[in-house]
Amino acid sequence: MNVPHRTAFLGLFLALVAGGCGGGPKLVSVRGRVLYADGSPVTAASVCFTPDAAKGNTGQLATGLLELDGSFVLRTYPHGDGAMLGPYKATVSLGRGTPRNLAKYTRVDATPFQIEVPPEGLNELTLTLR
Repeated sequence: MNVPHRTAFLGLFLALVAGGCGGGPKLVSVRGRVLYADGSPVTAASVCFTPDAAKGNTGQLATGLLELDGSFVLRTYPHGDGAMLGPYKATVSLGRGTPRNLAKYTRVDATPFQIEVPPEGLNELTLTLR
């Protein structure tokens, strides 16, 4: 191999490494808040977006911890902040003593939250527990 070919090969190799060369799934930003029907924030809980396989989403789970104002940022472990594109079922873990009328929000098979994550992401999503 002569020198120009080695240099070109090395340049291509370095460009691929620097560019991430695959580096995991494409994630988009998903941020929002979880509120009770009266507008007060849900705290000391987490939100979980489970891919909706029935609608063709075979991606990964995305989760977020709720802050004191009910806000959250989804993260797809181990890839980073955001969620993969597609349809999800969102649940909220409310911990022990969850009131019976809110139990549906804690189970994937019962949650009314059907969320579609579009290519532009979701940055003002509000989930209201009624």
